[in-house]
Amino acid sequence: MPGKADFFSLPRTTQFAFWLGLVFVGLVIYDQLFYWSNMEDYSFGYLVPIFVAYVIYDRWPKVRALLLGENDSRLASTKPDWFMRTTEVVFYLGLTTALLMFLLGGLILASQGPSNQGSLLMAAGLGGIVLGLAFLVAREDTKGRILSWKERVGFTFLFLFPALAWLISAPMVMYMDSTVKLVLLEWVTKIVFSVFNFLGFTVIRSGNVLELPKGEVGVADACSGVRSLTGCIFVGSFMAAVFLDRFWKKVLMVGLSMVLAFVTNIMRSLFLTGWAYAYGSGAIDGDIFRNPHTLPDGSENPDFVFASVHDIAGYSVMGLTFVILLMLLPIFNFKIAPPEEEEEHEEAGESPPGGQHEPNA
Repeated sequence: MPGKADFFSLPRTTQFAFWLGLVFVGLVIYDQLFYWSNMEDYSFGYLVPIFVAYVIYDRWPKVRALLLGENDSRLASTKPDWFMRTTEVVFYLGLTTALLMFLLGGLILASQGPSNQGSLLMAAGLGGIVLGLAFLVAREDTKGRILSWKERVGFTFLFLFPALAWLISAPMVMYMDSTVKLVLLEWVTKIVFSVFNFLGFTVIRSGNVLELPKGEVGVADACSGVRSLTGCIFVGSFMAAVFLDRFWKKVLMVGLSMVLAFVTNIMRSLFLTGWAYAYGSGAIDGDIFRNPHTLPDGSENPDFVFASVHDIAGYSVMGLTFVILLMLLPIFNFKIAPPEEEEEHEEAGESPPGGQHEPNA
């Protein structure tokens, strides 16, 4: 965690903004615990507070350097200009709107309990509150120097992931859950049906149900893809925030995580359909080791499931997606040194910097 002395050397307004933001984060966690505890598609939400805390810890040196005036190379503005004042007004209005959204979401939570609308308002409101506070407290450093517009925006972007990660952990995707599932199911069903027919297997499609020789399989039972999609978007966003240093790279990483989630989900659905084709439709929810538990009287319990085929396949493809994203990081951060720079390093007996990178903190 950030050093205690470093934190308390910051202006009191900055310290107050930090504790205020922490209170709002606590309320959002309290609200979203319902989804994390009761819905498997959003169980990864328990990791969100940990990842957010890590990102803040990782970026603390940059936060500290800017607010304490330790960036010697920067050029600070002598006074706010009209553009700066206009931007401040926009952020003040945005902060006020975000507070109202959070308040409305909190009222819905208090009166109705957890709901899609209330949770979405609270998560979106938190994002606006954190980003608004970040921009407004970065007006000047502890040495009294006014920070430039570019520095303040850069400082605000340091909190982009901690501010918006809560939208991924339930409300935003859940609000569109039904629509997303219908689209994914339609695509998955068509692709699986087409692949099996192309390979010469006897499969009849009826809506989102595939009729196999040994029973019917609803593609919804195999995988709608929502769990993979939400989990991969979150992990892709985290990797982009921590390891990539350009905004376009971050956007591309998140986009690739969505594509990989869909592709690996297709692989999962093909495997599960093939398993059902070979062993029967009920085998998907059965033990992957096909070893029923023995009851005290010596008979077999066909309902015993040590590790279901459905769940093992799901966790496997999600793990594969995360590994592929990790393998893509060196490609995203690969840098080719100019010929002149390579020659200088060779003359100095040093290795060229091509391929090396510094993670974006």
